[in-house]
Amino acid sequence: MVRVFISIAVLFASLLMACHREKPKPLARSFDRFLYPEDLQGVVPAGITGNDSIQLVKAYVEQWLRQQALLYYAQRNISINTKRLEAQVEEYKNGLIVYEYEQALVSQKLDTVVTETEVRNYYATRGELFMLKQPILKVSYIRLHTDAPELDRVKRLFLSTNFEEQDLLEKYCARYATEYSLRDTTWRYAHDLVKKLPLSRIGEENYSRTGRIFEIIENNELYLIILHDSKFRDTRSPLSLVYDNIRNLILNKRKIDLVDQMQKSIVADARKKNNIEIYN
Repeated sequence: MVRVFISIAVLFASLLMACHREKPKPLARSFDRFLYPEDLQGVVPAGITGNDSIQLVKAYVEQWLRQQALLYYAQRNISINTKRLEAQVEEYKNGLIVYEYEQALVSQKLDTVVTETEVRNYYATRGELFMLKQPILKVSYIRLHTDAPELDRVKRLFLSTNFEEQDLLEKYCARYATEYSLRDTTWRYAHDLVKKLPLSRIGEENYSRTGRIFEIIENNELYLIILHDSKFRDTRSPLSLVYDNIRNLILNKRKIDLVDQMQKSIVADARKKNNIEIYN
């Protein structure tokens, strides 16, 4: 009897303490809704600390306030078709579930190995997809102060194909050049290059004048530019420039085919087992 009385007393005391326990202080309020510290679970990723974490929390709170204010006015100023809204929510949820399943399937079963032969065949049979929309160039350049020493010698070395002279030029540029690129054989879009080189002073009509030095002085700096090769709009892009893009196109096609095959297989299996049917 004493043991039962003690148990009841302990339970009563626990309930009394719970009733008097202070409710967590909210972080923000929007009309009749409150945001509490526990609502921020997962807002700050692991490893983020200090001012970065503070900024993330502030941004989340501001977004929450904005969303809740808009929701408050929306609910009071439009007539909501509850059934239609619930159907849309259900459809969206179902779509997310199916999407997660499809992504898991792709992650497990997709063959991500794309051979060079596959890429070349794709490029050869779909050339119309890879027509250039803007010029591309292979460029070497040296950017110097106008008072840099031995400029005539630098120009001669810049045009040289002799390995020793190229090495001398490399050492010169490392010491005196503000920026340089001497043996880059990568194709680059002209609109990217104009961000660092005054190509507008050369003019697109001169892009075909390869193998010579263009000398341009701008803002007290001397640009020495050699165009090694060029291709213009409406010509086929070099394979090297679109190689990664083609690989991604091939992989994306595989993903689509894999998901389509999975969907057809599931539906066929369900029909075979009489798990789906259409009533007349």
